Amino acid sequence: MSAGKPAPGGVDERKVDVGEYKVNVATAGRGPTIVMLHGEGRRTSWRDWEGFLGLADSYRLVIPDLVGFGGSSRLDQVPDYKAEARVVHELLEVMKVEKATLAGHSWGGQVALEVALGWPQAVENLLLVASAYDKSQLHRLSALKKPSLIVWAEDDLVTQLKAGYLLRDAIGTSRLEVLPPVAKDPRHDFTHAHALLTSRRDDLVAMFRAFLAAPSASVSEPPAIEKELRGMALKQETPENWGTGRQA
Repeated sequence: MSAGKPAPGGVDERKVDVGEYKVNVATAGRGPTIVMLHGEGRRTSWRDWEGFLGLADSYRLVIPDLVGFGGSSRLDQVPDYKAEARVVHELLEVMKVEKATLAGHSWGGQVALEVALGWPQAVENLLLVASAYDKSQLHRLSALKKPSLIVWAEDDLVTQLKAGYLLRDAIGTSRLEVLPPVAKDPRHDFTHAHALLTSRRDDLVAMFRAFLAAPSASVSEPPAIEKELRGMALKQETPENWGTGRQA
């Protein structure tokens, strides 16, 4: 682990050796750990979460640049979400984080889901913002017993709201919060509703705080007799069109 350098807002930014990679990581605060994973895009980095640094008053924030992004190792091809999940898990081991809440936006949510599925003992809760996923993950999520907050914008056309309902139905211990239309301003294109980390930052921070104050009390697994109600969204879908795109 290389020496850290100060960043704006009292954030420590450093390079951490994780196997064959160098992972650039920003950290701030003390308390229970939240690991925050950004989406996939040409200019994405840990700074996508910069507006959430206020959470450092109560939590230790660990915000990496995923491999292939920001200041982390750059490759000819970005690793897929499974490889990224392995790196995230190894990063937690190197940083001696035994258990953490994982927050993921878009593709970062898909990486967070894979970490939770592969290494459930390392995950306390999940915070998923317009999360991507694929059908191979969806079928495994019923085994995931982690309190999960799922947040979506009603008018998100990048990862559409129906995907939020599918995730809610797949994760029994989850709560879905739907924000009203975000992209009302005609100056914004359709991707604006997907950019909740900036367009609805204050709402998300408040939701995260409220959920993490009592995660288990915020969710409950629906009883088996309500299976037909929980599956309403699934009735509108087929296995062939499950999942969402990998866009930031």
